[in-house]
Amino acid sequence: MVPDKTLRRDAQANLDKLHSAALRVFAEHGLGAPLEDIAREAGVSIGTLYNRVGSREALIDAVVPAVAGEKLMTLTEHTLAQGSPRARLQTFVDSMIDLQLSDPALNDAMLRRFPNATTLIDACERSTALGGRLVEEAHGAGVLSTSFSADDLMAMLWMAGTASRDEAAPSGWRRVVDRGLTAAWTQ
Repeated sequence: MVPDKTLRRDAQANLDKLHSAALRVFAEHGLGAPLEDIAREAGVSIGTLYNRVGSREALIDAVVPAVAGEKLMTLTEHTLAQGSPRARLQTFVDSMIDLQLSDPALNDAMLRRFPNATTLIDACERSTALGGRLVEEAHGAGVLSTSFSADDLMAMLWMAGTASRDEAAPSGWRRVVDRGLTAAWTQ
């Protein structure tokens, strides 16, 4: 993190502690984690948190986009390295679901749970656009039913993201999501 030159040294230290604590707490509990937990983890008061960052969305935008951006960039590179349109789309879906399962904060971002965290939403929009291009590419190659749309892909990922965070979700949700894509392949 680049220090803010206008802050006193102790204020900058508190801001750095808040950012570090937010990354840890968000990664473990998602973007909806209580801000009080973040303040406690950073060793500062909740008043200091609000004084230094302003809002949950401002804190999200300060810390999560860089981490999410790295993970989504890795996903993109891995996806585009695949040798065929079908393999690229399948890799994208599998990798995105794996990220949703392993990273509650990224899952919350992909589900747009905090739409006012605009920097984070912008990072996620790039992945959504990639998914749409992969669907078009698979249509063009004739390996994906033309009735399967980019909206269908996003609905699948939304269902996976929602089910992955819901303890009451049926255990077979991943199988059902996988079958949705399997049924759409023409070859």
